Amino acid sequence: MSETALIVSATAPVPVDNGKRVVLHGLLDYFVDRLGPDNVHYALLGEAGSQRPPFPGVAHRLDKPGSASQLVTLARRFTTDRSYTLQEAMLGSRALSEQIRALVAWLRPTVEVYDTLRLGQHAPAEPRAPRRVLYLDDLFSVRYERMLAVAAQDDFAMDPLGQFVDFVPVRLRSIMRCPAVYRPILRLERDRIRRREAEVVRSFDASLLVNAEEVELLRERSGVPTVRSITPLLRPVVNPVRRPVSPPELVFLGRLNIPHNDDAVCAFVRTAMSELERRCPDVRLRIIGKGASDTLLALAAEHPHSVDLEGFVDDLDAVFSRATVMLAPLRFGSGVKIKVLEALARGVPVLATTTAAEGIPVAADGGDGCLIEDDLARWPALLADLADGGSAADLSAGALAFFARTYARAVVTAQYDAIFDLRPGSAEERDGLIVS
Repeated sequence: MSETALIVSATAPVPVDNGKRVVLHGLLDYFVDRLGPDNVHYALLGEAGSQRPPFPGVAHRLDKPGSASQLVTLARRFTTDRSYTLQEAMLGSRALSEQIRALVAWLRPTVEVYDTLRLGQHAPAEPRAPRRVLYLDDLFSVRYERMLAVAAQDDFAMDPLGQFVDFVPVRLRSIMRCPAVYRPILRLERDRIRRREAEVVRSFDASLLVNAEEVELLRERSGVPTVRSITPLLRPVVNPVRRPVSPPELVFLGRLNIPHNDDAVCAFVRTAMSELERRCPDVRLRIIGKGASDTLLALAAEHPHSVDLEGFVDDLDAVFSRATVMLAPLRFGSGVKIKVLEALARGVPVLATTTAAEGIPVAADGGDGCLIEDDLARWPALLADLADGGSAADLSAGALAFFARTYARAVVTAQYDAIFDLRPGSAEERDGLIVS
């Protein structure tokens, strides 16, 4: 009998336009290579009649809980069960649990992968695959702790819902965006999800985080040794072209409706842009990503000749080939920042904060293509040096070498083989076929 894999997620693996989708697309790509597209199933939450995005494998639609169901779950469980989290409540439908149980019973997969606690709560006690895995993404307890720390600062303004907004009932969205509401909710959710993260990993054969430091933290909290690090499987970049332009172009990349991205780019423009313009009068900052906040729009308007808000850009290779450096000025966040890896894969030097580089084993001296500096007021001088030639070429070479030895496809797929207990070799090789 053929080995099969089932991925259960609320997020489509395409378009590959954010870090979450990079990881999910990499998992799908890996399973398709190992098992063949007919043996890989992707169960995705969606509205009735919604269009299925094109991706390989067999797609299954799961009914997204309606607002009434969400509010019932919120009242029934979130208010009475101190270990139940808000994000679980938003997808805590009994009907959804039954759909997933029926799908597992029908498919009898070899491997089940559940995308975060939101869907991991629906993994049925029986039947279950020989290998059941929870992809945690990152530790939300850490993320919320850092959000709260930064939220105490005077220059902080954010939409706390971010991409999670699609799972929140419409009637609650405006309420939860009020600081007087979301700050105590974040504190409550931080405490609950910290307990829940430590509990839920006991129900899975492996639980995966992209940040190795968070792996150690969750192992310590849970006492469970099966928490493991998973390296993102990025799409291969073949012979990346580096033609940095003059005047210099700086790139900030990320979904701008995610709180840590919005805060990061606003903090950089507010703190460093005027001094950078003084040092490099022709510099251009390209901010790439959808969902710019009103705060960011206002800040960009103060620098009309040097700050461009470009929205979604399809061809990142062209953007990176021209860039002098990529900026990652994150002040909070968790997990591994895929945007940093995307830049290093193309030999683009990165200027990052400690938070942005967390979980990426780059050398502190910049030898791996990434300079780390937490004081944004010092960034203009570092950027001016890079724009003048400085160490940019050495950083570019270091970035390419670092990525090749740490994140190359062969390195990552060997890790996945061990995590998912699958044999090396593509589906065609196992079937004895010769691929030209």
